[in-house]
Amino acid sequence: MLYRSSNPAFALVLSCLFTTCVIGQSSAPSVSQVLMYSGTAPSTTVNVYDSTGTQVIQSLTVRNAVPNVFSGSGNLAGGATLFNTGQYQSLQSLVSISQALNAGIATSLSVIPISAPTSGVITKIDPTTGAELPADGTLGPIFTERAETIGKNKFYIGFSNQDYHFTSFNGKSLNNLTMLYSGGQSTNLSAGTTPLTTYPVTMNLGADIRLSQDIAFLTYGVTNRFDLSVGLPMVHAAVAARTYGATVWDGGGTGGQSSSNPNCWCANTLAPGSPLLQIPDVGSSSQSKTGFGDLILRGKGTVYESPGAVVALGLDVRFPTGDAKNYLGAGAASFKPFMAVSLYSKPFSNGMVLSPHFTVGYQYIGKSILGGTLEGTNQTVNTSYGPINYVTAPFTQTKDYLPDVLSWSVGTELALGRHNTVAVDLLANQIGLVHGMPDTKTIDSAMGFAPCGAGLVPTCSSSLQAVPGLVSAGRVSLGQYSGAFGYKARVAGNLIVMFNALIRFDNNALTARFVPLFGIGYSF
Repeated sequence: MLYRSSNPAFALVLSCLFTTCVIGQSSAPSVSQVLMYSGTAPSTTVNVYDSTGTQVIQSLTVRNAVPNVFSGSGNLAGGATLFNTGQYQSLQSLVSISQALNAGIATSLSVIPISAPTSGVITKIDPTTGAELPADGTLGPIFTERAETIGKNKFYIGFSNQDYHFTSFNGKSLNNLTMLYSGGQSTNLSAGTTPLTTYPVTMNLGADIRLSQDIAFLTYGVTNRFDLSVGLPMVHAAVAARTYGATVWDGGGTGGQSSSNPNCWCANTLAPGSPLLQIPDVGSSSQSKTGFGDLILRGKGTVYESPGAVVALGLDVRFPTGDAKNYLGAGAASFKPFMAVSLYSKPFSNGMVLSPHFTVGYQYIGKSILGGTLEGTNQTVNTSYGPINYVTAPFTQTKDYLPDVLSWSVGTELALGRHNTVAVDLLANQIGLVHGMPDTKTIDSAMGFAPCGAGLVPTCSSSLQAVPGLVSAGRVSLGQYSGAFGYKARVAGNLIVMFNALIRFDNNALTARFVPLFGIGYSF
């Protein structure tokens, strides 16, 4: 980009002072855009100097610009102009990560296990005596759907709270994700007859993502074999992110080429007209919102019932009533037919009852902004030397399909008398069988030279080395597995309290390792 030459014709200096600008926090318009806004510089000054390189003859300010790789133009062997208007999207990896995390959060919102909207106390009318007697020996599971219905004209009201703190993405801490622009694009530069291409760029992302969900359920027994339930969650979503350590792996910044490293900083920089290979702090952003989530409607009916086994079929419909831009909802309607099976042992001599249970369901969900991508706004700033093209916020969100989910669970309840039940479950989701989950992968771009200076990379390198980082992996299918360990207690009459620990076993996509649940339910 800038070529250091004794020829005064090339002494004009254009410098974009990223490192001397105040790096502040960008205000994202929504929670789902926090990651992208953390990768923008709130205010960047572009100075055009005179031929001596000491006097500013023009000063311009660009706002909310994303760092890109700029290149020179011409032939280094015979001199180079300062820059051309070509630029290379080094933040494309941040777009890929944003898309993967957005889809992961939207999927989490639609598959987060919620306390089953079925009464813990189910009674039946004895046809002989007319007395209302307990129908089951347990207080039911917590996450796995109970096959029994609550009975004609019966009501159940339930409330539960869950707090998700996502701490890792594909096994890597969200506090330190390294994103990679692998380079390799033409720069219109050459060293002799050798064409030069862009070199890799890495940037680090630190993010904190939290979701809290309070959900209230109302279930009504339409008949003795069919229940209708409605649930409305209140969701709180909070995201904070910082992008830092942007580095062009382009070797020393003092000019000159060698057989192993033909590029100097004049070929690739992070700012037009500047030997800027590193930006210690790019930007940061945070946002949080609270509001109603997606309305849930569930119908369930028993198709087989005996003293030792009950089988039910049902359908969940989620309506996109939550604000998807702020992670309050998935942004698309979903449909989930399911089957639930409950089995019961005869009471043991000590009064205990064992009740294995099993559910399986398939969820299909439509297009959402959380399944699409974020696209920046193209801008141009005119200088006395020429135009500079760059990309800024705001970002436009496109729509695409969220991944479908095949879910199943298996577990058992153990009733310790009629007032206490312990429940253990294995919960599994196979995500993306038809419409895959946007994902990233780590690759090594073995074409980088460690840059000098700025303290980020203390030692230069004159030989190629592997530059690892995250890039888009397209859409994939993946499995997620969790264990649920819960306890239900009948404290008075038909009033039930419940506690559960949800523990994630795998590291696929977004992971909240431990999620507590507290709930209460009453049937009448």
